[in-house]
Amino acid sequence: MKNSGNTDVAGRELVRQAFRRQKTARIPWVPFVGCHGGKLIGATAENYLKSGHKIAAGLKKAAELYRPDGLPVMFDIQVEAEVLGCDLLWSEDAPPSVASHPLDALSGKTISSLPEFSTTRGRYPEIARAMEIFRQDFGKDLALYGLICGPLSLALHLLGNEIFLEMYDNPDRIVELLDYCSGIARQSVDFYLQNGADVIAVVDPITSQISAEHFRQFVTPALNPIFEHIRNNGKLSLLHVCGNIERNLECMCEATWDNLSVDDRVSLPGLKDLAQKYNKSFSGNFNLTVALLMGNPDDCRREAIRNLDEGGDTGFILSPGCDIPFHVPSENLQAVAEIVYDDNQREVVRKQMIG
Repeated sequence: MKNSGNTDVAGRELVRQAFRRQKTARIPWVPFVGCHGGKLIGATAENYLKSGHKIAAGLKKAAELYRPDGLPVMFDIQVEAEVLGCDLLWSEDAPPSVASHPLDALSGKTISSLPEFSTTRGRYPEIARAMEIFRQDFGKDLALYGLICGPLSLALHLLGNEIFLEMYDNPDRIVELLDYCSGIARQSVDFYLQNGADVIAVVDPITSQISAEHFRQFVTPALNPIFEHIRNNGKLSLLHVCGNIERNLECMCEATWDNLSVDDRVSLPGLKDLAQKYNKSFSGNFNLTVALLMGNPDDCRREAIRNLDEGGDTGFILSPGCDIPFHVPSENLQAVAEIVYDDNQREVVRKQMIG
């Protein structure tokens, strides 16, 4: 199923071109449909994220409604933590949250006492099932993103908030833990590679809460082996960080990923300049709350035009700032697709904005 629009290039190829900083005939559009896919098929977030068949059905519906160039198989960075013994608190309309930290001070446990990590456990078999169905339906036309939990965010799941003090009081412990989490991430990468992902996205939101100095000291040595592993296997890599990461943008751009994905608190023109400096591609930064969740289709059309104008047609992919909230009205995302595909409608709305 090739996307209709003003280009004959399949969305999967448009995404690849953007990652390689090639000028694209149309700016690619990748909505981060996570548990929102459950809403599209009438399932709760919990039931959706536990079922490969439901995930595949949600992705199919999202592809029909939103005309994307790529989709993540799911957006849930608690999958690795669940396998490693973290208890999850489930919700009907949001991804689960981590409710216990097996390495915190109260547990007294060490890394060696954690359960053995395996992608045959937890929800990985369901993710594999969803990816198999997706590849059958859309594999030639849409880029499939496999999302993994970044090393710092996984370390927080395992250790809890004391991780921030330990960076000062016991840095060697944090280096050891992040090295372990980097190894877990590479095993997750292998799972997504084996199941046909085109892009591997490392989602590490906690990196927005540390200094540039700590990013270079702790996170860069943990991230780079992951991205190099992805590149050595011939696939594309992405680092997604939500939150205000302006102070860390430069050090993030020094890492070896292919694409940086950000939310609306980051200046897209500023990121564009840095991306050009470091020969990187970039994604973002559609406003999730004011536009998609609380706004109307006209608000979303205007936001889409702002993003498209600021991002440009070289090395840029239009995407939301993070996981699309469960309750976002479908018509808002359809309005974004309308602007992406319809040059005439884009010019009409642009003139209205100027007027």
